[in-house]
Amino acid sequence: MARPPSLLGKFADSARAATTVETAGIEPIPEQQRRGGPSASFTLWFSSNVQFSSLSAGMLATAAFGLGWAQAMLAITIGSAIGAAAIGITSTFGPRTGVGLLVQTRGPLGYVGAIAPAALVFLKACAWFAVNSVLGTFAVQTLLGSGFAAAFAIVTIAQIVIALVGYSFIHIVQKAMAVVLPVLFIGVSVYGFTQSDLGAGFDADKAGALGLAGAFALTVAVHASRALSFSTYAADYTRYMPADTSARRLFTYAFIGTMLGSVWIGGLGAAIGTIAFVGTPTDLVTEVLPSVLAAITMLALGISTVTSSCLDCYSGALAWLTAGVRMTRWQAVLVVGSIGAVLGWVTGQGNYWESFQNFLILLGNWIAPWLAIVLVDHFLTRGPARPPTRIGPGFVAWLLGILVAVPFMSQPGVFVGPIAEHWPPLGASAALVAFLTAGLVHSVLTRTSRASTATALTPSKEIPA
Repeated sequence: MARPPSLLGKFADSARAATTVETAGIEPIPEQQRRGGPSASFTLWFSSNVQFSSLSAGMLATAAFGLGWAQAMLAITIGSAIGAAAIGITSTFGPRTGVGLLVQTRGPLGYVGAIAPAALVFLKACAWFAVNSVLGTFAVQTLLGSGFAAAFAIVTIAQIVIALVGYSFIHIVQKAMAVVLPVLFIGVSVYGFTQSDLGAGFDADKAGALGLAGAFALTVAVHASRALSFSTYAADYTRYMPADTSARRLFTYAFIGTMLGSVWIGGLGAAIGTIAFVGTPTDLVTEVLPSVLAAITMLALGISTVTSSCLDCYSGALAWLTAGVRMTRWQAVLVVGSIGAVLGWVTGQGNYWESFQNFLILLGNWIAPWLAIVLVDHFLTRGPARPPTRIGPGFVAWLLGILVAVPFMSQPGVFVGPIAEHWPPLGASAALVAFLTAGLVHSVLTRTSRASTATALTPSKEIPA
């Protein structure tokens, strides 16, 4: 009679399975391969939001937009809640189908129509990989005292390797970091909150033409856009979960994990922004933190950028495959890592901070209408499943959403629409306009299309002569 496996043996089998390179691409995950539970979404999204980009986004509120810390915290909380809700909802779509959300949008957008957002997600992933690689490099460079090239190689290789192994290993890394990162960030949090000017009020000179309302709205938009950018990935990290996974619990874990990480680190950034403008992790050492605490913080920032950027590398690869490129998942990971590394190397020699705000706002302008189509298609236009066409009504709605929002767009130094130019506070509303327009248009087009189909299929009731 065979002896039952020991606890050590079970652990070894689990570790072996988690560190084996994932072979699945974008095809549906079979039910017999499903595993894991909702709590994994908490650790993944908490760890992914405890990073320097969250700190930077928070710092914009006070150091650049002129909000007081209390005002900034309210705006950060609202923006984070919007993004967290999007991540929570889209996370629930993975177990239901066993595929990522980009694949699922072939229904409303069509096979050809879904290529455009998939390509944009791929480019977004490469850009985030580059941004985080540079930030991680600054942290490692400061910590080790090494040159840019050596630190850059350490960070980029670590990110690519984690994404290359795949789904299970990513979740293991994020679970570990959900414990490690809070411990490492405690010191800088205590120092940052106690040394900053939390009672500072609104600074009209920094806000300029935005005014208080515009600065507040822009802070909400920046934080919502940062979290919204993750929503395109969310189902990628739940597609291996069993089909009967509780949608309510999955939403709750993903929402709370995102909120805790985003509000904590964003609020810390807003606090530090009341005393100094920190453009890179290196500035934390030279302008804010004492030496011992600075070293711990550099370690935390270096680790956190890797844990966040491996998601960009992994999901960017899946987006590349969804766009129709024929290659294996691991090959696509190398493509994302290579392009992101080149972008990071080039931008790392210049000024990281210069385009950060524009980058975040630009993401929201096209992701928001895409998300509206996903939500409307799932919740408001329920009906018989339809096979994807070449171009679906969702693609038309997505383009119209972006087009209608153009006059509201505000990308300083790049493009400012006529409405945003005349009423600067409305420059933060482009993503909302795009979201509402795309959702409304998609709902109308889908219902009209289904009504026409139903009418065509209904047998005639005319009485023959």
